[in-house]
Amino acid sequence: MPADHAALRDADPNDPSPDNPEFQQVLEALVGIYRPILQEDLQRADDLQALAKEAGQQEPDCEAEIAMAQRLFSRFADEKTTLALLPAQARELLGPTDNWRWCLLHIRCCIIFGWLLCRRPRSFRLSAYYLYRYWLCVREVLGTPVTPGKLSDTERKDLATLIAALAKAYRPYLSDQLATVDFTMGLPEAIDGGQVDCQEGEEEAAAVFERLLTVDTAQALLGAAAFKQHSAQPWFWFCRCWCLCAIRFGCCLARARSLVDVARCARSYWRCLRDCFRPLQCALTGPDGCVAEEVNALVPAMVVPITGTAAGMGFSHYVLEWSLNGAIWHASNFVYPPVPPLNTTQGNTAVVAGLLGYLDTTLLNAGTYFVRMAVFGNNQSTVPCQITFSVFKKDVRILGIGGSTALDAPWTDPNARLIDFVPALCSRPSGTYEASFGTCLNVLGSAMVGGCDDNQRIKRYTLDYKAGFEPDCATPGWSNFWSVEFTTAAQYRAINMRTDTSVLTAYWTADCLVPVIFPPWCLLNDPQALLSPSSWNSNTGSCQLSGLYTVRLLVEDTNGNTYCDTQRVWLDNKPISALVRVGKVAPCADLNISQFALPPDCSVPWSVPLEGYAYDEYIDELQPLSRPNDNFDHYEIWVNKQGGGAFKIPLPGPTGGCFDGMARVGDPGTRCGIPTLPEMIGQLALFDLRMVDPECSQSVKSLNVPAGFTTPRGECCIYNFTLRVFDRTVRPCGSSYAESQWPVKICNDLPIVD
Repeated sequence: MPADHAALRDADPNDPSPDNPEFQQVLEALVGIYRPILQEDLQRADDLQALAKEAGQQEPDCEAEIAMAQRLFSRFADEKTTLALLPAQARELLGPTDNWRWCLLHIRCCIIFGWLLCRRPRSFRLSAYYLYRYWLCVREVLGTPVTPGKLSDTERKDLATLIAALAKAYRPYLSDQLATVDFTMGLPEAIDGGQVDCQEGEEEAAAVFERLLTVDTAQALLGAAAFKQHSAQPWFWFCRCWCLCAIRFGCCLARARSLVDVARCARSYWRCLRDCFRPLQCALTGPDGCVAEEVNALVPAMVVPITGTAAGMGFSHYVLEWSLNGAIWHASNFVYPPVPPLNTTQGNTAVVAGLLGYLDTTLLNAGTYFVRMAVFGNNQSTVPCQITFSVFKKDVRILGIGGSTALDAPWTDPNARLIDFVPALCSRPSGTYEASFGTCLNVLGSAMVGGCDDNQRIKRYTLDYKAGFEPDCATPGWSNFWSVEFTTAAQYRAINMRTDTSVLTAYWTADCLVPVIFPPWCLLNDPQALLSPSSWNSNTGSCQLSGLYTVRLLVEDTNGNTYCDTQRVWLDNKPISALVRVGKVAPCADLNISQFALPPDCSVPWSVPLEGYAYDEYIDELQPLSRPNDNFDHYEIWVNKQGGGAFKIPLPGPTGGCFDGMARVGDPGTRCGIPTLPEMIGQLALFDLRMVDPECSQSVKSLNVPAGFTTPRGECCIYNFTLRVFDRTVRPCGSSYAESQWPVKICNDLPIVD
């Protein structure tokens, strides 16, 4: 076949032919606006002295830039050129020019907006400024001009709506650029293979305009009254499509470097306007066959991307649905672009051979799914389409340790920390900090792969730990502490137990397959059929396993593929130390109140020191001594009378009246139970012996002495002092505090008052 015939066969029917008189008219008008500018430049080329003088004058300001745009496009977007440019369907739809003259004038603002945006390196703030000038232009041509610097409350609100919409439209572009900068893997191959060239970014820029011009922004752009009037027109949808084409046209002209480029921009503009009249299109192209769910940190969730086309004449929106049986359909679990923010209702922007949305499969089972889509037009017409695929689940996640699943970031973030809320106490303000865990720990999460092919399913999962923060599963140095094998059909019956927040530290137990109501109660028993929760003994008999660690979940399928997730965790298996004794009183000796009531006057305290230590070892003494490494919480001291009342002794604090000690006192001199330092005894509190004496107990204003607590003068009784020292570590199999007791016989040997 001759080359020219092949070209005609492959040509887009919307492309203008070189001898099309209407396109020639459009091209002539477009070149006509450039001709005087080119002639002026030729004259400058002939007089270099004048050129240098002009260049040395003051730099053009923003108003000069706007004036240049007006000069370029005021004559091009006239009625005669526009009628030649528009397709026959548009002319028929629009009717008499007077009906849509406002739209024609608005299109001139759209061209200028696109031209201004693309003349300079794009930033959000500069784009917002040009959006502001676009808004001023539209309000001017609609006959409702805005006075800069003197906006009304309504106008200010409309401008804020436009800029917020621009931010929403701009964010996916920035997120994509940031992701490309952070993850350059594959980019060298794409460049060398020709997938990235000088046309890169054109469609992304156009997508920003698509996301910007929504119904909400149209109302803010035109004003409430104008929007109400014009949106009632049956061709209002076309005015939006036309404006989008005009913005792209202006952007193309801003980047043109020759008249050939200008002509190409005209061809693209011509084609874009005819694309507005393509019939509504509904096509689902992906996924196909067996597809593995993937992690999307922006949702955040495990998702399957749904791709295809939802576009055409009068496009309004599209809706996706899923089903497991093709009979019951669900519109939930979809997230529509742009992401972020999260739109779970419908797709509001036309998509051509692109991403339609994400199916959130995080909580969905593996299996075969049907997905269908309906594309809606402005006249409520719909076009349906459907696709079928199977989801291969890769639900491999660590979601919690020791029963805690509170994370400060989505689980998709490898830096996510398990957190602990520390309440306010005495002078300490409340706050949220990274948590620590010790003793026997459950590891919570999911370990499940499979769904498409029975030959590719879970074979085993293992749990390992490694010192330090290590999000890379492939590095060496991991120590295994748990392993679960899947080898029998009975074990695979339990596969659904391994999703969401199951206990990953589990082991196989027996399951009775044929129970009976008489001995032996089971006729057929499978010794390994049920996964029973258990726990990891993280201290392994020693407190040395303490510090910042990473726990790794590694899943292997029957084809030898591996899947992994990690979770950083602070382990604290170090002991809390507590010791209390009554100072100045020898062991086994009696405490006589007269030793401390000097003088025995009810108006002054009779203080006896309570000494010892309240100490919690730092988790890792080589790391910064702050939470969670400094995990000390508080200590408290109780005193109770044998056979009588008990109360909590007030402890000194910056604000006074505090019943808890907020700092360590003394030091046991041991680390992990091994003596390493001299023992240090400190003062824990002062106990006011007036509280024991019936005559003076009422003088202690800070406490209501409980009934039965005092001892009459001339009598003795046993009092027990109990120190409890607390830290913040979660210990499912241990205590969060250490305790020490010191009993002493207190004798009230003060003179009896008659």
